[in-house]
Amino acid sequence: MIRLPKIFIQVPGTSANLGPGFDLMGLALDLRNEFEFTFSKEITEPKTELKNGKPLPFSAKEDLVYQSYLAYFQKFLPGTIAPPYHCKMNLSLPLKGGLGSSASAIVAGLSLAREVHKRLDAATVPAESVFTQYLAEFEGHPDNTLPAYLGGFVFAYSTFGEPLRYFRKKFPSSVAIFVLTPEFHVSTEESRKALPKTYATADVIFNLSRIGAWMHFLDKRKFGDLLIALEDKMHTPYRIPKSSPLYPLADLFKEAGVGYCLSGSGPSLLVFLERKAVKRYQVDLEEKIGQVMQTSGIAYSFKRVKPDGLGVRIQTK
Repeated sequence: MIRLPKIFIQVPGTSANLGPGFDLMGLALDLRNEFEFTFSKEITEPKTELKNGKPLPFSAKEDLVYQSYLAYFQKFLPGTIAPPYHCKMNLSLPLKGGLGSSASAIVAGLSLAREVHKRLDAATVPAESVFTQYLAEFEGHPDNTLPAYLGGFVFAYSTFGEPLRYFRKKFPSSVAIFVLTPEFHVSTEESRKALPKTYATADVIFNLSRIGAWMHFLDKRKFGDLLIALEDKMHTPYRIPKSSPLYPLADLFKEAGVGYCLSGSGPSLLVFLERKAVKRYQVDLEEKIGQVMQTSGIAYSFKRVKPDGLGVRIQTK
C-alpha cells in the first residue's frame, strides 16, 4: 500500500443566488469548515468524528464528504478501492442554513480524492477543466460548489450537457457583509417545492435585468447599484412569503436602505451596508433586528463576515 500523508482541507462557506441569480451566482465567505484526514495501514474502515468530541449531526448515509470521495473514484479510478480514512471535522457552517455546508462537504470529498489520486496514479489525474465540470455538476448546479472551490464571486452555468462556463470576480471592498442566521433549518429540497413550475415573462425579464445590474455593480462598485441588483421575483417571494417570520426583516431592510438577499434556500440572510456607513448604522440596525426576531420568538446570530477570495485550501503533512 502506498503511504498517504495526513491531508488538511479547509472549505469556505458560500451564499448562492444573491437575489436574482438562481442557480447561477454565488459568493465565497470567510467562514470555513475544516477537515483533517488520516490514512494508515491500520485504518481498514472509514471513520468520521467532530474535533470537539460531540456526536455527528448527521448519519453515515448523509456523510457527503465520504459519498463524494467514493463517487470520484467511481468516476475517475473505476476498479480502484478508495483508501479508507479517519476524518476529524471542525464545522463552522450551520447545517441546512443556506451557507453552503453541503457544498463544503462535496468540495472537501472530491478534493481529497484528487489528492489521493495524485499519489496513486499521477498520470491519470483529470485535467482542471474536467475536475471543475464534475464538481459543478455534482449537485446539479454550480452556484455553491464553484465559489467554494475557487473563492470570490462566481457566475457559472452548465446546462443541457454544455461545457461548464464561468467567470470569477473580486467582491468590492467598499461593501460590508453581514450574515443573519435564524436558528431553524430549511431543507433545500423542501424549499424548492415552494417554487412555481413556470414564471411570468415579466418576472423573468425583471430578474435578467437585475443580473445585468450585478455586473454593473461589480464594475462600478456603487452601493446604489447593488440595492437594485439584489432584487428578485423568482425565488425570494416564494421562500419569504408574508407568512414567513423573516418577512418583517425584509420590510425593515427596505425601510433602512440596506441591501439583503436570502442566502441560497435560506433561512440565512446576507445583509449589505456601505462600509463607510457601518459605524453610523450598525448598532441601530442590530437593535431593530433584535426587536423583530424577539417578536417572532426566534433565536439568531448576526455577524460581520468577509468575502473569501482563495477558495479551498489544501495542506499535507
